[in-house]
Amino acid sequence: MRIAISLVPVFLFLVALFALDSFKLVRPGSLLRGGAAGAAAAVGCLLLARWVIDSALLEATTYSRFVAPVIEEGAKALFVIFMIRRKRVGFMVDAAIIGFATGAGFATIENLYYLLAVNDPNLLLWAVRGFGTAVLHGGTTAILGIVSKLLADLHGSEKGLIFLPGLAAAVAAHLVFNNLVLRFPPIVFTLVLLASFPILVLAVFSRSERILREWLEVGFGSDVELLEMLRSGEVQDTRIGQYLRTLRDRFPGEVLADMLCYLQMCVELSIKAKGRLLLREAGLPQAADPVIADRLSELAYLEKSIGVTGRLALAPFLHGGSREEWEVEMLRQGAGQRR
Repeated sequence: MRIAISLVPVFLFLVALFALDSFKLVRPGSLLRGGAAGAAAAVGCLLLARWVIDSALLEATTYSRFVAPVIEEGAKALFVIFMIRRKRVGFMVDAAIIGFATGAGFATIENLYYLLAVNDPNLLLWAVRGFGTAVLHGGTTAILGIVSKLLADLHGSEKGLIFLPGLAAAVAAHLVFNNLVLRFPPIVFTLVLLASFPILVLAVFSRSERILREWLEVGFGSDVELLEMLRSGEVQDTRIGQYLRTLRDRFPGEVLADMLCYLQMCVELSIKAKGRLLLREAGLPQAADPVIADRLSELAYLEKSIGVTGRLALAPFLHGGSREEWEVEMLRQGAGQRR
């Protein structure tokens, strides 16, 4: 009973989060890797805490109240940051699910350690650890992911400073829980956490799904229109053609030709990615596309051909910024390719 109460709730929350996501953009493998990363972080944090306390560098209470939240949230954040920087996260809801999975892995190891170290038959204690502390670990890392992905989308960058506000929010929530839980009945904060976290999650899911649908509707139509212009040769009389003509003095003719091919390839792949998302939402099967692997290889060749400067020059027409890269990464994973 102690094992069930302390370990099961956080995974029920994770299953519920995954089930609520209508597009199912997070792969089960990413959840498993997140859980494993969180478990590894927990082992490292427990070993560090034991060393600090055994060495008498800090008292156990001081370490738990003021140091552990910073170290633990920083350790859990590493996997979420890695996933966002590698373009494996497309929307806030994906960041929330991956963050919660990482926190769930951390909480599992921590609660197993306490089950072995503390022989207390009081089920209320284990209910607090299972519904309170474990959900807290998942919730704070989910908050980190949500804030970080939101800022990354707003600024069009996944640089290191983008992750500091989300990490600060996660640490602050953890600090509040660890300090106030010592002054008030732990069950009170457990109930507050259980009441507030679902509200936050539902709000994020609602906003993220709205952004996703708007992006699909607007982006799909504009991509199709642009692709038709590129294929018909009418692009020369458009603002894209006028813009490319202004680049004649900066790029050789063969590079300009590759830039146009690169733009067309990006638009084609973007349409394929959005089409897959629409099929997934409708619950329809997605047949394997044998040409995607070749298209991705051609895209990689064109990227090298036009260079960083050429890609930056085309950035105004590749709407979405980092989300365009996420589309390509999603197709690459579907084709079984690795970067």
